[in-house]
Amino acid sequence: MLFTLLVGSLNLCFQLLIRWSADVMVDPFGQPDPLPTTIQILAWVGYGLSGLWLVAGLLLGAEGALLHRPVPLRRLLHVNLSSLVRTAGSLALVALMVALTTQLAQASAWLLALLQPTLIALPLLAGVVAVVYLVADQILCLPISVLGKLNPALAIIRSRAAIDANWLQALGLTLLLILLVLAGILMLFIGLTATLPLAACTLVAAYRQLFAPSPSTAQSPADQQR
Repeated sequence: MLFTLLVGSLNLCFQLLIRWSADVMVDPFGQPDPLPTTIQILAWVGYGLSGLWLVAGLLLGAEGALLHRPVPLRRLLHVNLSSLVRTAGSLALVALMVALTTQLAQASAWLLALLQPTLIALPLLAGVVAVVYLVADQILCLPISVLGKLNPALAIIRSRAAIDANWLQALGLTLLLILLVLAGILMLFIGLTATLPLAACTLVAAYRQLFAPSPSTAQSPADQQR
């Protein structure tokens, strides 16, 4: 929770800096001001990096808590570049698949509107179903990538292989995580310091149930791949 408070506060500061720089980006003469523009670019970079840092640290801390080996705060605050890269790659690939699915559904709806306007809702509905399926199917992608130390592409493959036989449970897990985060948002920033670690522990518990049933036989996906 302390790690969440510290890094989450940093992430919030970058958000506020982005909003402030956007308000003063144009000077009184209507010309772009280079200083706020530069600040906004740097703030976006900091916002993204701190978000990745928060996700990777929460997963690492959750695994330590579940194994009854608490991770020291200094280790969580240590920036592991390879972990951040894997986290960013996994999120980017999942976001790309969601975006492509959405665009395909919209393009199909546009084409169907030219041929049979009464059926225009069908491809949009199919797109929503596909996105829900994809998000639930990749719910374990992040812990596999961060904790299992697999590259994003392999993490996506392993997540799908593990979830396909347990998709309904994965959908329930996804809804539970969404509700936890929403509850934290409703309680403002302080609520997130409690709900985000709880959500991370819930996600890592599901990951360990499928990939490492017990500490004595635990193997990461990278070890299983070898």
